[in-house]
Amino acid sequence: MAAIAKIGDTPADIEEGLNAGTWSIGVAATGNMTGLSFQEFQTLSAREREARLSTARAELKKAGAHYVVDTLAQLDAVLDNSESRLKTSEKRGLSPTIST
Repeated sequence: MAAIAKIGDTPADIEEGLNAGTWSIGVAATGNMTGLSFQEFQTLSAREREARLSTARAELKKAGAHYVVDTLAQLDAVLDNSESRLKTSEKRGLSPTIST
């Protein structure tokens, strides 16, 4: 299970991954936490987008996400990082959440 990542956009998704013993990765901007479709999100002002993102990131981190990304486009870097951490025998849940 340590080599598996659960990717989700709600605190419940993060908790599922943690309960299963996998890496838990939260997606802030393109998920349920912003409360808008991607198209609606893009029409917001930069200030409004950042406010929603800040709230979404905080909620996903609070749920225990090992990583929080804004979009799925950032997953490759996160998965590479988690693989590196596994190679050094780092245990999930013992290190701080990393945001990218």
